[in-house]
Amino acid sequence: MSLIQWVAKLLHLNKGFLMIYFINTFVLILISYLLHGVQELWYPLTVSLFILLVYLTFAGVRLYIFTTKLEESITSPQIDVNVLDHNDLLIFGTINEIHDQYNHKIYQMNNSFKERNSLFSQWIHNMKVSISIIGLAADKGSSDAIEDIKAENQKLRQNLEECLNVLRLDDFSRDYLPEKTNLHQLVTQVINDKKRDFIYQEIYPKVSIDEQLEVYTDSKWCSYMLEQILSNAIKYSAKKQHITIKSVMDLGAISLVIQDNGVGIDPEDLPRIFDPFFTGKNGRNDSSATGIGLYMVKYISNKLGHDISVSSQKEIGTEVTLAFLTKV
Repeated sequence: MSLIQWVAKLLHLNKGFLMIYFINTFVLILISYLLHGVQELWYPLTVSLFILLVYLTFAGVRLYIFTTKLEESITSPQIDVNVLDHNDLLIFGTINEIHDQYNHKIYQMNNSFKERNSLFSQWIHNMKVSISIIGLAADKGSSDAIEDIKAENQKLRQNLEECLNVLRLDDFSRDYLPEKTNLHQLVTQVINDKKRDFIYQEIYPKVSIDEQLEVYTDSKWCSYMLEQILSNAIKYSAKKQHITIKSVMDLGAISLVIQDNGVGIDPEDLPRIFDPFFTGKNGRNDSSATGIGLYMVKYISNKLGHDISVSSQKEIGTEVTLAFLTKV
């Protein structure tokens, strides 16, 4: 800030005082002139100018300190507050809060970008493997090669779908509509959508949900979560088994419990099932496992304000509990 700009700013900030000062000075000079004539005008003028200079000096020093600290706060909120008055402390306290919020958002964005980069790096690797296998299968020219190509094509399609789902998470806040939703209708619709999977695996869903029960959720994203949970339950259950889907009410809280009698999860794998690309021992035995489904479920449940928990015993089965909001 140049000297001229600084002086102009000082005068502009004190224009109210200057206006009152000049009115007051004019009145004093007029009274002195009427009482004593022209000879005595120097005294009120001198006193008035002295007061003006003292005030402008004080205001100028204060403005200089304030603008200096303000420029320092642009790069760092850690400033010396000993020379500031109460009003300035309030201003710089607010600036500190803005800095903290800004830095917190940057930290969250950096973590999100790092996680996103990790996800896409893994997906690119997975798809490169599929492309290599397709290339090798095509070179064989046998009937088995067609089946390999079909299998890898399905993996490519699945990886691309998961990429798109992660990208959609960026629009979650704009696409999220919490509203009262009939839980029985929601579950029934998801089961109907997965009817082919149930029939193909010869798995039978048993639904025990009050038809009048309502919860606060987003039906679109909640359906996606239920599809992922049911897909895992179907995938890791033996044929002719049942998957139980029931509602539980406890002290006014509503939870949905999905229970299967499948292979279960190893105790050492259980704490990591929501980590991206973690497939565990069960997933390593299943070439279609990507380790992204439960990561998405956990992410979405947190955004929706739901609580998800998983308990499991090896060779006995797995139970997933999704606790819903009963009010917004």
